[in-house]
Amino acid sequence: MRGASAVSGIALAAVLGTSVYALSEAEECPAAAPVVDVAAAPEITEAVSAVAAAFNRETRCMRVAVRSAGPAGVTALLAGQIPPGAGVRKPDLWIPDASLWLRMLDDPPAASSLARSPLVAALPRAQAGRVNESWEDILNSAVPGSADSRTFDLKIADPSRTGAGMTSLLIVHGRNRRMSAFAAFARDVRQGIAQDARAEFAAFTDRTSRRVPILLTSEQAVWAHNRAKPSDPAEAVYPRDGTLFLDYPVMPVNDTPPVRRFEQALRTDEARRVFQTHGFRDPDGDPPPSFADADGVDAWLPPELPVPEPREVRQVAQAWARLALGSRMLSLIDVSGSMARPVPGTKLTRLQAIAQASQQGLALQPDDTELGQWIFSTEMAGDRDWRVTVPMGTLGSRIGSTTRRQRILSTLTSLRPKPDGDTALYDTLLAAVRYMRRTYKPEMVNTVLVFTDGRNEDPDGPTLQTTLTALRKDRDPARPVQIIVIGFGPDVDTTELRKIANATGGSVYTAHAPQDILRIFGQATARRLCAPTC
Repeated sequence: MRGASAVSGIALAAVLGTSVYALSEAEECPAAAPVVDVAAAPEITEAVSAVAAAFNRETRCMRVAVRSAGPAGVTALLAGQIPPGAGVRKPDLWIPDASLWLRMLDDPPAASSLARSPLVAALPRAQAGRVNESWEDILNSAVPGSADSRTFDLKIADPSRTGAGMTSLLIVHGRNRRMSAFAAFARDVRQGIAQDARAEFAAFTDRTSRRVPILLTSEQAVWAHNRAKPSDPAEAVYPRDGTLFLDYPVMPVNDTPPVRRFEQALRTDEARRVFQTHGFRDPDGDPPPSFADADGVDAWLPPELPVPEPREVRQVAQAWARLALGSRMLSLIDVSGSMARPVPGTKLTRLQAIAQASQQGLALQPDDTELGQWIFSTEMAGDRDWRVTVPMGTLGSRIGSTTRRQRILSTLTSLRPKPDGDTALYDTLLAAVRYMRRTYKPEMVNTVLVFTDGRNEDPDGPTLQTTLTALRKDRDPARPVQIIVIGFGPDVDTTELRKIANATGGSVYTAHAPQDILRIFGQATARRLCAPTC
């Protein structure tokens, strides 16, 4: 990765590169002028957009478009964890909130910083003096059973989505390498995880808790919170024993001349001043001039702790993923007679297409995912319209001499349609939702996943209205179970299926070819990683 570029000339030209790079007025622009797609961490998007707006005003024959993108989704895309066509765009230029996301890639690129912001603790201003300026005192607030844990409530942003959250975990891990201690910390704070920094600060207005909130967040987040003149301003506590920094690296994903032009514009002195006006320090750690008069933040620069190695970053990220909210799914596969119909353009039946795509989708799930499998038609087990083929449990656990993952894979291969079977959709869905509620696990996302090629065809089963009434009546906000339907083929009644999914807060996807099903699996995985900014 290149270092910062020195661009000379008149100030504006230095920012935009126009005197050096822009085409002369006499030259014609190509019919399709290139657009540089920039994905930036949410909190720095406004500043990057300001630089891009000035760049676009002064530059011909190209345009920069900036969008907010959670770093986890882009990381997963670049690491190949999200299949192509899954609905997540690959940017031309990427600005995550921290270099630690780059360290999760197999071949971490070198990238230099655009701006910096140290990780601090934030408390309501009136309570800030109750915590000493050391990580030991701050983190003791999360130790279960300690005196501090009874008076303070430690909160962090989601480590699977934010650099501030992951940096918080790295601070904890760096102070105590025993994974048992790290696990205890993670288990204690996971219930208070916030989606992002803005959601963290909502704890300041929570009148239902008697404990004082302590937020692990960035200095810039404290500045942004106080800039809005809230009734509950924050005070940053800077650990005197050192901290880690969010460093906002810039990484060209597509190394083209237009991308390099805008990257150079981002590295100019004028661009640095733009970042400082948004509460960021410059790459050398120099504070914005506004910090001299700003409340809640300090121009003093805390010492920087050693930057974690890529191996440690991956280890901590994987540990958190195992400890964080997992997935629990009951898969319902339609084996009615219509599933024997061929899929146009292939040599597969509808059931074979679903089975093959499901085998590939299964590879996207970690071993601690809980999964069970039922097949359904009519009269599959006596008068019952469904049959359990694989009981619920973690994919990595063993069933006899094999793992549950392997058992599901082999079961998918052996599925056969029931020639005279109809689609007993409603009866099976009600049974599945009731089973998931009865065996509900609050530490996991509980879902009923349905694969079908049509609509309910069981005259002896419940009607649509009866099914909707039962789903709504039994719905329990404390034990939510979502229905996600993947409808395959031209006979799917999406209107009917959406009514059912909506009754549980779920969703419906439609597929017309085997590759569509795999794309849907990818979309679901991508959304889990980067929602709501992907």
